[in-house]
Amino acid sequence: MKKILLSACIISTVIFSSFGQNSKAEKEAAALADFEKAVAVVETKDFVIIVDSYETEGGNFETNTDNSNFMSFEKEFVYLQGQMVSGNTYTNKLTVSDFAQVADKKGNIKVSMQVRGFYINAKIEISLKKTAGKYADVIITPVKGDIKRFSGEIVPRAESKYFKRSGEV
Repeated sequence: MKKILLSACIISTVIFSSFGQNSKAEKEAAALADFEKAVAVVETKDFVIIVDSYETEGGNFETNTDNSNFMSFEKEFVYLQGQMVSGNTYTNKLTVSDFAQVADKKGNIKVSMQVRGFYINAKIEISLKKTAGKYADVIITPVKGDIKRFSGEIVPRAESKYFKRSGEV
């Protein structure tokens, strides 16, 4: 009886572990598909990143629930809106003067651009990791002011539900 119970436990453990490996492979495949879609969207230069989490002045990360804090790339202009993204409350329209997209050895993508506007002159870096899917990390390094760090999903502008205020600066 003990042998039968022991063999049933071993068989069930093997079966459950194989299901766990299949779900892990499925998650990795879904993340890779999302990553490839995000890279395609970045290449079109028509996307939005709504802030999901951001770094506070104290160095802690907070969660954002407001869809009016975003970064969007609309063909030739970048728009930054929200205190946690731009450091001011305006909708900042920035001209992109330098755009580079580089892949590392692992296939992760790093986008770097120099932007200039009325209030902001900065370097923006967007990092996409294969394992993170369509989730991007963004670092905005202004010439004057504090560095802004935030994360969010990259989505096509047509599919995004962001709130862009009128009166761009």
